[in-house]
Amino acid sequence: MRVVWRGFAGGLGVLLVLLLLSASGAAHRLRPRLIATPTITLRAAPARVIAGRAVTLSGTVSGEPTQSTVQLYKSPYPYTTSTPLKTVTTSSSGSYSLTDTPDRSTRYKAVLVGTTASAQTSVGVIVHSVAKVKAQTLGRARVTIVVFHPADLKWNGAHARWWFGHGRHGAFKHAPATHTEKLSQYATVLWTSIALPAGHYRWRVCFEVPGSGGFVNPRRPHGCAGLGFYGGGYLPNGFPGPGAVARAAHYLGSRAGRLAFAVLDTEDRISGVNIHWRFVSASVVKAMLLVAYLRRLHDRGQHYVDGYSNSFLYPMINVSDNNAATQCWSIVGDSGLYAVAHAAHMTDFSIVGIWANAQISAADQAKFFFEMDSIIPHEFVSYARRLLSTIAAYESWGIPAIARARGYQVFFKGGWRPTNLGQLVHQVGRLEGHHQLFSIAVMTDGDPSMGYGIDTIQGVTASLL
Repeated sequence: MRVVWRGFAGGLGVLLVLLLLSASGAAHRLRPRLIATPTITLRAAPARVIAGRAVTLSGTVSGEPTQSTVQLYKSPYPYTTSTPLKTVTTSSSGSYSLTDTPDRSTRYKAVLVGTTASAQTSVGVIVHSVAKVKAQTLGRARVTIVVFHPADLKWNGAHARWWFGHGRHGAFKHAPATHTEKLSQYATVLWTSIALPAGHYRWRVCFEVPGSGGFVNPRRPHGCAGLGFYGGGYLPNGFPGPGAVARAAHYLGSRAGRLAFAVLDTEDRISGVNIHWRFVSASVVKAMLLVAYLRRLHDRGQHYVDGYSNSFLYPMINVSDNNAATQCWSIVGDSGLYAVAHAAHMTDFSIVGIWANAQISAADQAKFFFEMDSIIPHEFVSYARRLLSTIAAYESWGIPAIARARGYQVFFKGGWRPTNLGQLVHQVGRLEGHHQLFSIAVMTDGDPSMGYGIDTIQGVTASLL
């Protein structure tokens, strides 16, 4: 009996063990397997980069053995194609990195080889440009911008629209458009030169070129749909400066008569008092007659002053001979004077009747003497300068009397005659010296005497210098 019970107990124990094992297996089959899914990250530093500079692409892989393989792809703007960039192997910590130099905004993708794990990032490429502003002579500002780009982008010949604003807060105004020019296969240049008032100025430019959407353009002006830039600059005052002009205006206000003066300063900016008032010319127009005659010789193919021509040109200027002026006018006519006025950009000149009754303004005469050398044919410049700087001593009052003592060479012409207002006395001069070039025109009518008019001209000149 003991044997039977022992066998029964043993069998029961085995049965219990089998039941427990069976239950354990079933429970194991019902519990889901926990399998780690691999992941990958990708980031770019910096996220924005100037064209031509490198960017670092890096990331980490988790859930995979170390030294996993990562394939990088790149898709430049317009992001229509993707090409392999590089294959890298992760480090013992699961990290990876590489560098690239995108030439336009680019999207990057990292794929963990052998899995579906991937990550993406993008880099915005800032258009690389160099802008330079320069104060040129004659009150002009030059703005030059060099824009660098990939060789496959052709950016020359684009229509560039410019705007300029005077001062720090002045409204912008349209300036003449220009076109971009090819500097090299990697660079395009655009520039403009424009006359502006003295002081601070601001500029803007906008142009549309293929592929511009592939670049970040932080200096693009508001409302510009393509590429654009903005900046500012400064232009100096010319000589005589605003203070000197104000002194001359104050002095002129203390004098009697119908008065005006104009100054075209070293920066080709004109200022003064009543600068567009018209006056009877008197002998001042003889300088225009001289230039008209020299231009006529040039047009006829004669490139020297012959004895006949000098016989009336010299006395017309040197001693202001009226008969000589009439002879010259009979040759060049009103049309010759108007041609000179047009070349000098005069706006107030007119002539009716004889040469002495021509209507002139201080502004026009200041322009004429300032531009004198460029209006006269090259072969006659020395001749005209000699005549206009060696006028007889007894007629060298006014501007030359003041300016020569201050070290200037003066080219000038005066005019005087009685009018129904009293005495008319004018003088216009071009002053060169101290590395400066400018012109002064003083018009007076209704003077009590010629001496009074001369004093007015000399007082204005002294105030300016």
